[in-house]
Amino acid sequence: MKIRDILWLGFKGLRERKLRAALTILGVVIGVASIIALVSQTTGIQVSVLNTLQSLGPTTLIVTPSRTTFTQVDVAKIASIPGVDNVIPMVSAQMELTLGSETKAVTVIGVDSEGLRIFLGEIRLVEGAVYPPSSVPLALVGHNIAFPVSQAGSQGLNIGQPLILAQQSGQVSRRVTVQVIGILDTYGSSSLIQTDNTLFIPMESAMKILNRKSYSLLLVKAASIDGVSNVQELLTNIYGNSVQIITTKQITQIVSTITGLLGALLGTIAAISLTVAGVGIINIMLVSVFERTREIGVLKSIGFKDSDIMKLFLSESAIIGLTGGVIGLITGYGVSMAIPYLLQTILSPNAQGSSTGSAGFGGTSFGGGMSLSYTPVVTLDMACVSLLVAVSVSVLAGLYPAWRASRMDPIKALRYE
Repeated sequence: MKIRDILWLGFKGLRERKLRAALTILGVVIGVASIIALVSQTTGIQVSVLNTLQSLGPTTLIVTPSRTTFTQVDVAKIASIPGVDNVIPMVSAQMELTLGSETKAVTVIGVDSEGLRIFLGEIRLVEGAVYPPSSVPLALVGHNIAFPVSQAGSQGLNIGQPLILAQQSGQVSRRVTVQVIGILDTYGSSSLIQTDNTLFIPMESAMKILNRKSYSLLLVKAASIDGVSNVQELLTNIYGNSVQIITTKQITQIVSTITGLLGALLGTIAAISLTVAGVGIINIMLVSVFERTREIGVLKSIGFKDSDIMKLFLSESAIIGLTGGVIGLITGYGVSMAIPYLLQTILSPNAQGSSTGSAGFGGTSFGGGMSLSYTPVVTLDMACVSLLVAVSVSVLAGLYPAWRASRMDPIKALRYE
């Protein structure tokens, strides 16, 4: 019997039981959509973080103090190490930004414009300009600060607008004013900072505003990839356990491992939904076999072979899996795009009050709060595998009912009431 006729009869059998078929397909839709929605989140975060690390370059070492402080003397000392091409000092702190009646926690980072360019890889501006080396309190504003979630993403800051920053020190609250000189485009998640929730200001201004005499972190650029290990070893010899040193290659490996394991875990959890859907298909197909006993007898009496009967019921299972898989892909993509917005709303710095951000390397407060900014990634491989799994689970679930149907005695089937 032709495959086209088998598929037509399978579709006809499902159409005659619309509600039952729709509910069975819904189980497959939920399973596929869950896989796409969850796995795409970890993939998106991984891509965003790795892109940030690539902008730093493979020759970058991140040096943070643990039992010491970094001053300009240390910058000069490290810069004189053989194989070191450049040293970029950075200073950071958590401050409260007041905009109208709202107060939110933001990260303030002091870094020279050239160092910022190296740190971000590329300075992408929505509007305005990059601050020059200056003691004037100018600020480059992260995208989520200028376009807050609380205002549905509409612009809340303008170039030249003064911003009031406050920092609590014991019982004393210090207030300073900085002027917006530029607004950054979106950068997404990073393993170092949340760029979209950060204010960048010139180093000289930052040291005054934050009342600092030491740096929070040093980015050390090796002259070559081959020289990274040598520079790391020399820094360890000089500072010992007083500093923590990590390379972008190490971070990349850690991020890839963690997101890979997390993606596998979430994918496995989501696959449970497909397993449940498979059990549902077995149940529905068995009921269908018993309901269509006389029909099976008639088909066999007019010349249908056992293999034809088996193909007929398997085609119904395949149609359920394919239809549910396609709808699940579309639904999963839509849900995956909505998840970052929901997370950003829930974890918005506005809801954090004055809480500090995530700790950076060596316990340095070098983060941007709990806000997440990334774009989920749904790859072609992910979509194909999800669709293949949906169809495979459906066909496997239909094997036993189809076998039961094919083994029926046509005489007994025709007598069945």
